[in-house]
Amino acid sequence: MLARSQSLPERIRFQQGEAWNTVLIGETTAVYGTTSAKVTRVLLTHARRDAISAGSVPVIVSAAEKDLFEAPGAFWEKLETGRFHDYAQQTTKVPVAPLRIESTVSDGDTLDAGGVRIRVLATPGYTRGAVSYVLETGGKRIACTGDLIYGDGRLFDLYSLQDAVPEAKARGYHGYAARAGDLIRSLRTIAKEKPDIVLPARGPAITDPQASIARLIHRLQVFLQSHFETDALRWYWGDENHRIRSRAVERHMDLLPMAEQSKLPADILAIGNSRVILSKSGNAFVVDAGYRDLLPELRKLRDAGRLRTVEGIWITHYHDDHTDYIGDVSAEFHSPVYFTDRMSEVMGKPGAFRLPCLTTKGVPTSGAKRDGETMGWHEWKFTFWQFPGQTLYHGGLVAKREDGQTYLFTGDSFTPSGMDDYCMQNRDILRRGEGYEFCLRRIASLPGNTWLLNQHVEPMFRYTSAQVKRMQAGLSERSAALAELSPWPDINYMVDESWARVFPYGSDIGVGEAVELELRITNHAPERIIYKASWHLPAGLELIRADREREIVPRGDGVLRVRVRAAAAGLHIVTADLSFAGRELKEWTEALVRVR
Repeated sequence: MLARSQSLPERIRFQQGEAWNTVLIGETTAVYGTTSAKVTRVLLTHARRDAISAGSVPVIVSAAEKDLFEAPGAFWEKLETGRFHDYAQQTTKVPVAPLRIESTVSDGDTLDAGGVRIRVLATPGYTRGAVSYVLETGGKRIACTGDLIYGDGRLFDLYSLQDAVPEAKARGYHGYAARAGDLIRSLRTIAKEKPDIVLPARGPAITDPQASIARLIHRLQVFLQSHFETDALRWYWGDENHRIRSRAVERHMDLLPMAEQSKLPADILAIGNSRVILSKSGNAFVVDAGYRDLLPELRKLRDAGRLRTVEGIWITHYHDDHTDYIGDVSAEFHSPVYFTDRMSEVMGKPGAFRLPCLTTKGVPTSGAKRDGETMGWHEWKFTFWQFPGQTLYHGGLVAKREDGQTYLFTGDSFTPSGMDDYCMQNRDILRRGEGYEFCLRRIASLPGNTWLLNQHVEPMFRYTSAQVKRMQAGLSERSAALAELSPWPDINYMVDESWARVFPYGSDIGVGEAVELELRITNHAPERIIYKASWHLPAGLELIRADREREIVPRGDGVLRVRVRAAAAGLHIVTADLSFAGRELKEWTEALVRVR
């Protein structure tokens, strides 16, 4: 029931909902959403389908995001193929069906709702074109800020801030929480308005806006500082580029010193972002195969008598620039392909995932290796590792030569300046025993003479024990800061957008055929939780059966299945609501079903 608290003027009522909030202005205007039959228009702050409840009521939206409200079909048609080789990394939690748009608004516009003056402020950050509404009535000023802030100094998530940094020539893939600077500026814009109360799209009303905004800015900057102090991209792009990408921090940073570096040995060759280990026998073992000139260069080496054949290919991770040419090299040399078993599905069926930098070229998965499995290869001993650094789906190769010299092929997980965790959609888990914390402990376990090799970094490098401890401390600092920012039962709901995902993400079937989809859930929480699902099927798909709930163990994974039949051709977007632990997440995740 909508209620008017003592802190709100007479004509303003506020209801905190489990999925989203409702602000009622008089009887006929609402902000965020409504279930009232009297409401004739709804003011929306940003294009997030999980924060909208307008039904068929006409909406007023940001001009900057009009297309996502008015014609979302264009977004989804583009995504169907664009999600492969995607380096933009924008969240897909946008509308599925068009809304009835009454009008659009931009910064500085004013509206009237039964005597309540409403001013529009551009407040980008959580989304690129978000706006806020400042209501003035009864001698008070109320700010409706969307997802700009959640409660007292918290934020709904961080992965939604991933974006490009044009001034640094960084694509969205490399733009770690890049809109944090926009968000901070927008928060300061709201603070300058000196609102008496802030009514966000989600979470409780904020009765001390100045203090809550200050806390959010401080916490966000502390979190970002811990990231940028150990930033891998500083090695590639230099200090000035690092300054641009980290400017939202606004404070001095204690940067990790560069690791010791050395040229590659004579028996390890760099070919683009692949590495070739040469044996005394004249045979070769390749690490990663995503470089277009890899096969021509291997042919040149063979023609020059420097190698006889390629006896194996190790793939560190699924990204397209490490996998696109596996088939070509393997076919030429009849080479087996190896990777960690956690990567099996994404290597075999990349189109079933919604992840960054997907290839379109799946490979057979018979070469999957268990963590710790070893293989002798001429004068070398290989140990295959789970190594979930840059992405959850990542492995490491420990290569020890018969003279005792050891090398660790880290994929893209480290550079001399730190950790390659600049894209949250890669699923970097922040928890002891997982993610980079796990990788750093593995590095610390290796002999002191071990060199690290990143396939994009030509010199080898190695950290001192102090540098490893500094990165471990940074992860702890980051986790502590994130705990203060997070409104969730675990901090990883903030950074792991794929904690709930539909598998396969993309399907292709014919009219009359059926497909089974799995809602895969990672329960990041430290206790057992029952997750409930409700599916939304568009016209053109028919429900056959669906699981409704599943109890999932702490830190474990669970699956809820749905089976649907195709009744009409076209691209159909299936979405799923999720509820757990008192939270309602509307149309939280989706899958694409193409019916031919």
